[in-house]
Amino acid sequence: MSPSFLPLSVSLLMIACFASNAESADDSSQKPNILIILADDMGYGDVRAINPSSKIPTPNLDRLAHEGLIFSDAHSSGSYCVPSRYGLLTGRYMWRTRLGSGGNLANLAGTLIEPERKTIADVLKEAGYFTGLVGKWHQGMDWKLHDESERELIRVDPNYQNFSNIDFASPALRGPRDGGFVYSFGTAGSAEMNPAAFIRNNQTTVIPSITSAEALKKYGEWYGRDDNIIAEGYTMDQLVPTLSDRACEFVETANRSRPGQPFFLYYAMTSPHNPIVPNEAFLGKSGAGAYGDFVVETDHHVGRILDKLTALGIEKNTLVLFTSDNGPVNRTKGYSAKWVRGDVGISGHDSTGPLSGWKSNLEEGGHRVPFFVRWPESVKPGETCSTTIVFNDVIPTLADMLGRELGSDTAGDGRSFYPAMKGVNRPESFHEAIVHNQSNGTFAIREGSWKLTVKGPKTTADLIDDTFPVTAFVLYDLSQDIGETNNIFNEYPGKVASMHALLRRIVKEGRSDGRDE
Repeated sequence: MSPSFLPLSVSLLMIACFASNAESADDSSQKPNILIILADDMGYGDVRAINPSSKIPTPNLDRLAHEGLIFSDAHSSGSYCVPSRYGLLTGRYMWRTRLGSGGNLANLAGTLIEPERKTIADVLKEAGYFTGLVGKWHQGMDWKLHDESERELIRVDPNYQNFSNIDFASPALRGPRDGGFVYSFGTAGSAEMNPAAFIRNNQTTVIPSITSAEALKKYGEWYGRDDNIIAEGYTMDQLVPTLSDRACEFVETANRSRPGQPFFLYYAMTSPHNPIVPNEAFLGKSGAGAYGDFVVETDHHVGRILDKLTALGIEKNTLVLFTSDNGPVNRTKGYSAKWVRGDVGISGHDSTGPLSGWKSNLEEGGHRVPFFVRWPESVKPGETCSTTIVFNDVIPTLADMLGRELGSDTAGDGRSFYPAMKGVNRPESFHEAIVHNQSNGTFAIREGSWKLTVKGPKTTADLIDDTFPVTAFVLYDLSQDIGETNNIFNEYPGKVASMHALLRRIVKEGRSDGRDE
C-alpha cells in the first residue's frame, strides 16, 4: 500500500519512527509538550472568560483561561490572516516580505516564508521536538506546474485560476513540510479557498476535480466560492470535525510513538471564519445566530483536544497557548447568505467586546485577540497580565523557556514574554513599540498606552519618504480610551512627532527586537 493512502495513525507512526532515527532528542525528556491552538476570525468579545456579556457559551475556552494566564493586551501581527500567521510562524512582520504592507495571499499564490528563514517549527525541531501542523496554512504553496513559464505570473496574481496547469497529483515543491513541520495535514488557505482539498505532507489526499456547480448538485449545498476546484468528499460541514480528529490523533500518536520526546502541534483551526456552517448538534446553542453556534462548535473542539491531553495523562507537562489570528468580520453588515448556513444575524452580540473596529482594521478590534496560556505547575492559574505582547514574541518566548539562543536572523521583531508568563516581571511592554498594519497598507504604532495611526502612506517606501504627504494623524491614549473615540493628536504634538519618527526608524532598521543585525 502506498504511504499516501495509509491510515493517518499508521502514517504518523512511520513519520515519528523515522524522526526517531534521523533527529537528535537533544536531552528533551524534561521539556514540555507545546500545543498552539489558533482560531480563525474569533473576536476578543466572543469568549465569556474575558467578556461576561458574550451571548456565546464557551465553557472549554473559559476553563482554559481560568486554569491558565490571560494576556489582556495581546495582538496578532496583522489584522487579517496572512500577516498574523507569518508573524506567529517567523517572529517577523509580514510587511517586511515581498508582499509588502497590506499584501495578501489567495488561491494558488507561491510560498511567502523565505526558504532561508527559520520558523517556530524549525526552532523547536532543533530543540528535539516532534513537530506537526493540523489545519490552515495560508502562507502560500509552490505547486508543481506543467508549464513552468507561468511560475512568476502566479506569484504576482493572487487570482490565478489556470487549474489545468497545476499538477495536483504531485507533491507541492514547497509547503508546510519545508517550514519545519515533520507532519502536516490541513488546507492550503481558508476553508473556501482553492484548492478546496485536504493536503497531507505537501500532497493532496484526493486530487481536486469538482467544480462549485458540481458540488452544489452533488451535496445539495456549497458555501464556498463560485470558482472552486474541489476534492471528492471535501465538504464545508465536515472540515472542522475532520481537523479536530487529526489534531487529537496527532497528539495521541506522537505521545505513544515517541515516549520521552516532546511534541509541538500547531493546530490552526479554520473556524469561525466563513463559511459559517455549524453542524446540527450546535444549532441554536448560542444567542448569536449561526456565527455564535459556530463559535460554540469551535469551543467544543478545543475541549476535545484538552480532554485528549488529560486522557493521556500529559496535561501537566503540556503548555497550551490559545489565541485567534485576528478580530472578527464586521457582522453588523451581515454576511451574504451564500456564506452562512442558518441565521446570518448575531442578535446584538458584541463580538469585539469593548473594542472598536473589525478584522482588517487598525482599531483594536482588528488585532487585539484572546490569548490564554496554560501550563500546570509552571504558570500560575487564574491571573490576568496586562503586558502588551504580539505574535512575533512567541518564538523568543519558547526559546527563552527552553534556554536556547536564537540566531540574529530569527524572530527579528519578537521579544520574550517568558518572564511575564512566570510572573517574574510584567512590565507595560517588553518592546520599545509594536507596529500594526491594516489590509489597505496603513500603519499604526503602539508605544506604551499610546497608539498613533499615520494616514496617507500605504507602503514602507512611502512611510520613510520625507516627501510623501501624511494626510492625518490619529492619536489615542488606550489607558483612558480603549474604545478609540477621542483623537487627541492636537493636544500632544511632541508625542505625535516622536512616535512618527520611531515608526519610521523601526521600518528602516529592518528589525525591532533590540539586537544588532
